[in-house]
Amino acid sequence: MEPSKREILENYRAAMIEKAAIEKQLAMLRIGGEPAGLRGLSYDRESRCTNEPVMAAVQALEGIEEKLMRQRDAIVLMADAFWKLVDEIGDRRERTLIVSYYANGESDRVIASAMGMDSYSVFRLRHRILEKYFPERNEC
Repeated sequence: MEPSKREILENYRAAMIEKAAIEKQLAMLRIGGEPAGLRGLSYDRESRCTNEPVMAAVQALEGIEEKLMRQRDAIVLMADAFWKLVDEIGDRRERTLIVSYYANGESDRVIASAMGMDSYSVFRLRHRILEKYFPERNEC
């Protein structure tokens, strides 16, 4: 079954939030005095199965980088459907709110601050936009 328009929006938001979390993990592993952090280390001399802390960090870094690449690929697959939905929204202010919330993963509070509103008003406006452009179908 094909996902609903709202599910596309929610899935895209979840994927973008997950990507941001992975990028944060990746940034925390970039340790060391060199600009490249762990990438600057040479581990050709060490066995891949060692308990050496640096090797464990290198392996963790590689795993997180792989996870980030998979997440980016998943986002690319969802992007076309998401941006087609955004294009359906005619009003610039409404489109900005939807992009801020779903594509940028921003909270209602952050959006409210940027738009000069309170967070409850942003919440209500976002739901009015969803009802206006992407009404849920009640199928029995």
